[in-house]
Amino acid sequence: MLHSPSDVPGTLPEVLAEHGIALQTHLVSDPLPPPETLEMVVVMGSPESAYDPRLPWLAAELRWLKTVIDAGVPTLGICFGSQLLARALGGTALAAGEAEIGWTPLRDRHPDWHHPGPWLNFHFDTFRLPDHVTLLADTALAPQAFRHGSAWGVQFHPEITVAMFDTWLSDWQKSEEGRRFLAEAGDLPRRLRDEIARRQPDNTANFRRLMGDFLAAIAAPEKEIS
Repeated sequence: MLHSPSDVPGTLPEVLAEHGIALQTHLVSDPLPPPETLEMVVVMGSPESAYDPRLPWLAAELRWLKTVIDAGVPTLGICFGSQLLARALGGTALAAGEAEIGWTPLRDRHPDWHHPGPWLNFHFDTFRLPDHVTLLADTALAPQAFRHGSAWGVQFHPEITVAMFDTWLSDWQKSEEGRRFLAEAGDLPRRLRDEIARRQPDNTANFRRLMGDFLAAIAAPEKEIS
C-alpha cells in the first residue's frame, strides 16, 4: 500500500521475488481491495502522520487495515505503516519527543529476535503498543519492531534505496514543511544519501533475512521467529 503517487517500494519487489512473490502496488486513494482477495499486505511509509485527522484517506485506510487483520491476512507495516498498524491493533500513534534520523542499531526485546541492524530510521512520530502486542525491538527513542499473530510492524526502513531517498528529497522540495526541514538540515541529506549507497548491499542482505523470518512465521505461526 503506497500513500503517494511518487512513492516507490525500494528493494521490496526484489526481496519478495526471491520468495516467489510478485508485488502489486496499490495507492491508498484508490478503492481498497477486499481482504478476501489478498494473500499478503505491506503498508509502506509516508511523510504524513498516522494520527492526523485532516488526511482525507486515513480513516478509511485504518478501517480497512482492521478488516485485513481480522481476516488474518499476513501484514507488514513499515515506518508510517507500523504506526498505523499499531493503531489498528488497539495502540496509538503520536508525535515523538525527538526525531530519530540515521542508521541505528536496535535493542532486542524478544529472545528470538536477531535483526539488530543497524537500520535506517527517519521518523518524527512514534507509536505505543497495547499490552497484547509483542514488542520485538526498540531504541532509546522509540519502539522499532512488534508482532501480533500474522501482523508485524517495523519503524525503520529495511527497503531503503538511493532511488527511494531521492523521491523523499523531491517531495520535501514541494512542501513548505519539507523545504523548512531541508533549510535546517544542512548537509544531513547528502550524508544520508551517501550512507544509503554505501550500506545498500549489507542492508539488502539484512532485509532478506528479516523477510525470510516474516514469511516463515506466517507460514507456521505456532513457531517462534528466528
